[in-house]
Amino acid sequence: MRFALPDKKSMIAGLAVLGLLALLVLVSDRLAETRAIAAERARLGNLAGLVASGFERQIDKFRLVGITLAADPDVAAVLAAPSSGATPQLNSRLASLTTSLDASVIYLMDASGNTVASSNWRQQDSFLGQNYAFRAYFAQAMKHGSSEQYALGTRSKVPGLFVARRIDRGGAPLGVLIVKIRFDRLEQEWARSAGTAFVTNQDGVILVTSKPEWRFQLVAPLDRQAQRRIQDQLEFGGAPLARNAAFAAGAVFAPEAPRYSGQEFAAAGTRLANGWQVQVLARVEDSVRTARNLGRLALLAVFALAIGGYIWVAQRRRAAVLNEQRANQLRIDDLKDRLMQANKLSTLGQIAAGVGHEINQPLAAIGLRADNARKLIGKGRLDDADATLAEVAVLTRKVGAITGELCGFARRGARKTGAVSVMAAIEGMRLLLGDRLRRDGATLTVTGGIEDLQIRGEQVRLEQVLVNLVQNALDATGRGGEIVVGIAAGVDKVIVEVSDNGPGLPEAVRASLFQPFTSSKRDGLGLGLVICQDIVGEFGGELTLVDSAQGATFRIQLDRA
Repeated sequence: MRFALPDKKSMIAGLAVLGLLALLVLVSDRLAETRAIAAERARLGNLAGLVASGFERQIDKFRLVGITLAADPDVAAVLAAPSSGATPQLNSRLASLTTSLDASVIYLMDASGNTVASSNWRQQDSFLGQNYAFRAYFAQAMKHGSSEQYALGTRSKVPGLFVARRIDRGGAPLGVLIVKIRFDRLEQEWARSAGTAFVTNQDGVILVTSKPEWRFQLVAPLDRQAQRRIQDQLEFGGAPLARNAAFAAGAVFAPEAPRYSGQEFAAAGTRLANGWQVQVLARVEDSVRTARNLGRLALLAVFALAIGGYIWVAQRRRAAVLNEQRANQLRIDDLKDRLMQANKLSTLGQIAAGVGHEINQPLAAIGLRADNARKLIGKGRLDDADATLAEVAVLTRKVGAITGELCGFARRGARKTGAVSVMAAIEGMRLLLGDRLRRDGATLTVTGGIEDLQIRGEQVRLEQVLVNLVQNALDATGRGGEIVVGIAAGVDKVIVEVSDNGPGLPEAVRASLFQPFTSSKRDGLGLGLVICQDIVGEFGGELTLVDSAQGATFRIQLDRA
């Protein structure tokens, strides 16, 4: 049997079809490659943003701890007299705070760099007596007020971020407070949710990473001068600072690259405020290969199965892409929720919670008076409406003063004091809390206020203290509570006491009532009484809890004007 050879036209047509198929395969490969890389870049970009946000919130939480402890008079007292009896008590407080906040260690150094108090005072590798003046964070904090340095612990050999804050009293530096942060849990979270993620400093040294074996490796070459500086400061112990194998081999496909060229990883990064950079890597070869294969299968389906088969395959591909997008979005949403949940005590969250607590009642009063003014205008009672709107303006200014005071807790500044009427401040407090007193069915009684006593202070801030104390009393007594504000005068002092008939405070809470982050409330931030004590102290007075037969009694002692 003989087979007829194809004629010239058939051969040309066959070659043309093969050429067209080859061209379509090339075009399909390029389109599939572009789509796969674009999707991977978008996913990694979102992950890098979430990882960076979680990392900064973790640091912000401990920055607030440093700010708060730097303003603590017990810390200054230990620096002034390290051998006093206050040092063991401060060591215990730092140890307790380290455990509750999941910090690595909190310690205090004097102006010479000697450690005088530390949360690890009972451990064999205690920092007590150690001198860390050679550390860059100490010198920078003494010079600029604050500093941050990621380094390897000289005694513990555990890496971490050292957040340092200078302690000043009377315009002179007394020493430096340091909070060391470990990122073990955050790194484990990245390994589960983000894959390969890490943070590099300005020199390109990998510091925090989901791959521990990459720590202290370089993503870019480092000159000898920088290496000598790092070694002199003992930042990373004896780490050789070698190039990371993936970066050294050119196996990282940067986001700005024009097209995929066979590298192993795709990358996305986000720069932090301090100049560090968060990077997230993911293998891209499998995604590109899968995309190419799907494209080629689609072409074969077009030629083999015609229009019907092509439509069916296209629908399947579209469904697969949509499912993959949904799965990616679910993973991103899950990561976002967990990263946000892990940093509830960040600085912005704490300040916002405090502001909401302090201005809730003034805002409610503003709304009520605005509604009343509108009704009065409708009835033609313009004078009464004008008076009501004047009260709204007063309340608005009070809200601004309160929010400014809450922000001022971390940023202390000079305050002007003068003669203030105690009764005027109490009446201002009544104005702020009148609605809640009526809503809770509570009674507020003022005793001893016959004489118009004047104290040295500031009315808005004195009102803030009274509002805070009365609000706490309302929270403690519940509906139908009884609150008494008593006023008494001496030769040069005025005493104001706020008492309630609630259940009182447990002994465990009383012992640390005026320490930051201590609260008997379920959702309390533990800064309200600290702020009140700070305000009264700036007036030259004292705020104390005194023994009472029933409930709780807070005493404010102020200088008479």
